[in-house]
Amino acid sequence: MLNKKFVSFISLMTFLLASPVQAQQTDSVSMTLDYALQIALSDNASVRVADRQIEIQKYAKKETITGLFPTVTATGTFSDAVVLQKVKLDFAPEPISMGQKYTWALNGTVALPLVAPQLWKTVSLNEEQVKLSLEAARASKVEAISQVKNAFYSLLLARESYESLLASQSTAQENATQTRNKFEQGSVSEYDKLTADVQLATINPLVSSAKNAISLAEMQLKVLMGVDVNTPIRFEGKLSDYEESLFSDLMKLKSDTALTDNTNLRQLDIQERQLRLAETINKLGYLPTLALSFQAGYQAMGKNFNPFDQSYFGGATVALSLSWTLFDGGAKYMKTRQNKLQIANLDTQRENLMRQLETSIASSLNNIETAAEQVVSNKENVYSASRAFEIARKRYDVGSGTMLELNSSESNLLTARLQYVQSIYDFLSSRATLENTLGHLVTDK
Repeated sequence: MLNKKFVSFISLMTFLLASPVQAQQTDSVSMTLDYALQIALSDNASVRVADRQIEIQKYAKKETITGLFPTVTATGTFSDAVVLQKVKLDFAPEPISMGQKYTWALNGTVALPLVAPQLWKTVSLNEEQVKLSLEAARASKVEAISQVKNAFYSLLLARESYESLLASQSTAQENATQTRNKFEQGSVSEYDKLTADVQLATINPLVSSAKNAISLAEMQLKVLMGVDVNTPIRFEGKLSDYEESLFSDLMKLKSDTALTDNTNLRQLDIQERQLRLAETINKLGYLPTLALSFQAGYQAMGKNFNPFDQSYFGGATVALSLSWTLFDGGAKYMKTRQNKLQIANLDTQRENLMRQLETSIASSLNNIETAAEQVVSNKENVYSASRAFEIARKRYDVGSGTMLELNSSESNLLTARLQYVQSIYDFLSSRATLENTLGHLVTDK
């Protein structure tokens, strides 16, 4: 069901696409992570397919229920006896022809199952199939949330890396210009000039690559959201915005590691219930079934081809039909043995899956704790590297420092900035992975 925010977004996008002038004046639509998640939960391709699968299983359940209702059939037949059947009677010298050349018949049948144990239990099996589809749809939504979050964080990382590289490029450009002027004045050596030029030439392709990474990250995010890649959207946010909540989130994540909401475990549980129901349905096949039927019809025979110039005679019957399979060669027994083995396989799969999930949770928590520690360390490193760069610049300006020292401090500052945003990204990405494993959003509960 579309929420009000999503409807507002669609209305705004329709207006922008319908008004070329207005679209030129408005570059893009602002969108936060929460907004992107809301759209993804409505328009993501896997989510839409899973929602349709739920509807399919609901119709399958209704189809099974229709077997409990009476069925009405009507048949009309016409036959032309090309050669009439003949019989030889003792008192007749010649064979006698039986019947007439043309026969018309119209029959109707109503059948109603009165006792059908297997059919009754099959309805319960269809209910479990609907539950399985619902859980699969929830799994698609949990996966979509994780993918959109990771894509959103990747976009923020690419954007902030680009900004850091852009700042470093600006500094390198300024250093190269100043050094070139000083070289022309004879105050610095040609080595310093060449070093500054090399530093600038080295960072230029990095800036271009980072810019391309932003475009690719935006397209990937739009694809996961289920919107056109050409839709003008401005994604808001910075990785540093999440820094304040890192440690509070860490405490919540460490205190909530239950796997009760894990979608894979839930689907295995439903599949096991389905197998047990299938075993019960198979055993119910040993019981008899009882059906009630009513049949009525009219029939006419004659030599005249005109069906309206005939005498029709009707008849009707009511019947109870008892069907009981007394021996089937052991087919039901073999099916029961198959079900028991399949249930044993599910138990083994569940046990193995539990080990894998517990390992994944431990790994994610370890990555989260490590990333949180690195955020603190890298933030201090950014401050130290910034101070070191300012000192190296002043030393170089007054002639007491070398270009090698200045370039080294600038590279250290760029590395520190990139490591800082990378550590925040690692925390957020590991958190999204953990929440995907748990099957719910821990920090949003």
